[in-house]
Amino acid sequence: MKPKVYEFQEKKVIGIGSIENPIIPGDVWPILFSRIQEIHGRKNSPETLGVIKRNEPGYLAGIEVQKIIEIPEGMYSYVIPAGQYIGMTHKGPLSKIGETFYTLIDWLALNNYEQYDIVCFEVYDERFKGEDPESEFESFIQIK
Repeated sequence: MKPKVYEFQEKKVIGIGSIENPIIPGDVWPILFSRIQEIHGRKNSPETLGVIKRNEPGYLAGIEVQKIIEIPEGMYSYVIPAGQYIGMTHKGPLSKIGETFYTLIDWLALNNYEQYDIVCFEVYDERFKGEDPESEFESFIQIK
């Protein structure tokens, strides 16, 4: 599958983890799923999002919400900026996500895109099956 350019409006995310603080992604997902009912105003059910930012050590596992009004204790919020993103569907085990990101980064270089503020996010839905070879989810990198 080839990468495509997408235009997104901002996405407001509430979840577990933090963009600024070191965190292991696998540690935050079980906590998010055990507390997901505490987050109000959910948008795009059943999607969940994983968010990282270049030059920041953290990771946020969360859900998109209509508005950031109330953040449950121990959770954090982040606004994914509106703009252009390059994206593609990752097919295969989660452990192979690096291959998808390398494809996206190579596409950026080949198409003369400068990397912007670099927010990367993944969108997981019912197609995600962890390490199953049939697993799928969407991966995006900010370009403008």
